[in-house]
Amino acid sequence: MNDQVFPTGKFTYTVGEYSPVVDIYEGGKITLSLEGEIIVISKYQVTGDLLEVEDVEGSYAAPEYGAGKYRWNLDGNTLTFTLVEDKMPPRPKSFAVPWHRVE
Repeated sequence: MNDQVFPTGKFTYTVGEYSPVVDIYEGGKITLSLEGEIIVISKYQVTGDLLEVEDVEGSYAAPEYGAGKYRWNLDGNTLTFTLVEDKMPPRPKSFAVPWHRVE
């Protein structure tokens, strides 16, 4: 377990030809944008190094799958995740690659 505080701010990552922008807000909200359009709004909760994230709304959201669980680590401006459990098929792809802080 790490002693870090889960970061807020703007991050990006690349999966295939897509590089969405992720905004992590205090209070448990994450938005995922692609080409300026918000495609997923999620809620999150952090307990130590465990992140639980669940889709709420958006054109790519799939709230029916419930929460995904990931271990997280911040190294400088790079946020990485390790899958614990997630039943939503596409979401683990987004968490399998490093997220880089852009703001």
